[in-house]
Amino acid sequence: MITAGLTFLTFARIVVCLVEAYVAVRSERMHDEGLMQLCNDPTSEAAAAPDLRALCLRKRAERAAPIVLKAVLRAVTTAFSEFCEVFSSPSRVALLVMFSITGIAAPIVKALAALFVQNLKKRRLKQTAKYATSDSEDSDEDDEGHYQVVEISPRHAYNTRQRLGLTLRRGMQRIVAPQVMTTQI
Repeated sequence: MITAGLTFLTFARIVVCLVEAYVAVRSERMHDEGLMQLCNDPTSEAAAAPDLRALCLRKRAERAAPIVLKAVLRAVTTAFSEFCEVFSSPSRVALLVMFSITGIAAPIVKALAALFVQNLKKRRLKQTAKYATSDSEDSDEDDEGHYQVVEISPRHAYNTRQRLGLTLRRGMQRIVAPQVMTTQI
């Protein structure tokens, strides 16, 4: 619930920043209409002035950019300047870096540790199953419908990088799409 609220606030802040930048760019272009008419009038004596020509060239270059892209650029610039104002001291930047590392690295390390433990358990089960013997012929308490298949296969020639990549892919598949295991009685 809190995450959804924070996500909504972040999205709202981005939209507001973009809309404010769009309105500012559009109003600047509307205010420059009189200047652009003066620049486009070849009979005007003021058009011969070098300062006015330089201003006209700069305004034409600004008007060549689409309003939306210029608004996005202005919104990003505003957001970055606000970010720099908030994190102006080295201690605040250090706190931000520590927060980022713990917020991003901790879940990744936890997932890798879970995959590593899962891989170790699988290897242990494979090693114990490899040498398992069936004593079901000697026991009288046989459960009907319960079979154990032990497969002894040759060792694959995977190198460490390939084996780790295969383990990570299998583990991520289990995390993304958990399988429901059922037991038979």
